[in-house]
Amino acid sequence: MAKVDRGQPGKVPEPPRVDKAGYSVPEFCYGAGIGRSKAYELMGDGLIRFVTVGRRRIITDSPAAFLARLAGNTGG
Repeated sequence: MAKVDRGQPGKVPEPPRVDKAGYSVPEFCYGAGIGRSKAYELMGDGLIRFVTVGRRRIITDSPAAFLARLAGNTGG
């Protein structure tokens, strides 16, 4: 039987780091520092990119990319 490395007893191993491909509305709002209603308004205006899966909206922009794009459009 193969030996399994269990690390330190009582310590939960960290999951592997994965770059996110999509954000929930609350995750995106927290990262971008905007409110939920403003996020939905910007999605409606086409400024935040998203896909709809069932009834859920998954934002495909990262908060950092969105803010950088927004800053580039306003000259800030």
